[in-house]
Amino acid sequence: MKRIFIAILTITILTNCNNSNNKPVDNSDRLELVPESDKEIREENEKQKEKQLSCTFSEPDTSVVGIKIRNAESILNILGEKTKLEGDSTYILYSNDKKQKLELTIHPGESYNQVSIFNISYTYKSNLKLRQIKSKEFETEKGIKLGISKRQIIEKLGNCYIVKDSSKNSIELNYRLELPNDSKTKILKTNNLPIYYASYKLTNDKLESIEFGFEYP
Repeated sequence: MKRIFIAILTITILTNCNNSNNKPVDNSDRLELVPESDKEIREENEKQKEKQLSCTFSEPDTSVVGIKIRNAESILNILGEKTKLEGDSTYILYSNDKKQKLELTIHPGESYNQVSIFNISYTYKSNLKLRQIKSKEFETEKGIKLGISKRQIIEKLGNCYIVKDSSKNSIELNYRLELPNDSKTKILKTNNLPIYYASYKLTNDKLESIEFGFEYP
């Protein structure tokens, strides 16, 4: 009799376990937990957006080694009177040691020598046929050049930036001007263009790439 009772009890327990395993799980009351790292990134992005809306990037860079944005005369002064940079093109210059390069972009439809975008970066494979200039470094009018730190960039340009592609070892600072906001120098109104942007990419707190200028309208 005892054996029969134990057998019945065993069957009952196994049946209840199977029913429990087969019972559908109701997820309606569950809370989705956001990983702490993702939550911090989301909160930081919100802060960045609020900061961009609440302040104005008032003193943007407008030249590199004397070449001024959308100023044909400055091109002739630096590169020579016979220089003729056409629209819808990007031209590359090397520093005198060929360790840095400067890209000059002229938008479609622009007049000769009117540079709208500057891009500065390191170079590792140089083309001997490309033109060099006398400067060892490509420095902007605000004193920004490759190799400086995030703190130095902010000291020169201010805090009105948003962070993009941030990781443990790299970060990108983005500044932006868009009408109706404008800089102290009225750079947008003067050039009759709606958007100016500037991007600074750093690795291990060293600036390794600079790009700034007017977006193509």
